[in-house]
Amino acid sequence: MPALIQIRSPHSPSPRPLKLGKGQTLFGRGLGCSLCLDSQGVSRDHGAFSYYIGVLVVEDHDSTNGIFVNGTKVKRQVLYTGDRVKVGPVEIYIQKGSAASGADFRSATSAPQTPK
Repeated sequence: MPALIQIRSPHSPSPRPLKLGKGQTLFGRGLGCSLCLDSQGVSRDHGAFSYYIGVLVVEDHDSTNGIFVNGTKVKRQVLYTGDRVKVGPVEIYIQKGSAASGADFRSATSAPQTPK
């Protein structure tokens, strides 16, 4: 099942929904980007969303203004339903993100090791 985001731009009167299928979706102002965010404050190659095996990730491509997830500047971040991504003046709401919740993912990756 694809990830689902909603894009809110200062140039658009209403949010624009977008399905993110398996693979990588480049975003920025550049012509080579799959998701064009034509706004000041967005770099030509700003970053990318990656969606594989039910995990949605956003990654900054050394953009000038960075990427913020829930108000915190990030280089790379797993995204969950309800997260908010800010790219310059553009806000992206994650309607359907990674399959596991943040708590489930953290507990699964930090399970204690059994001594041998």
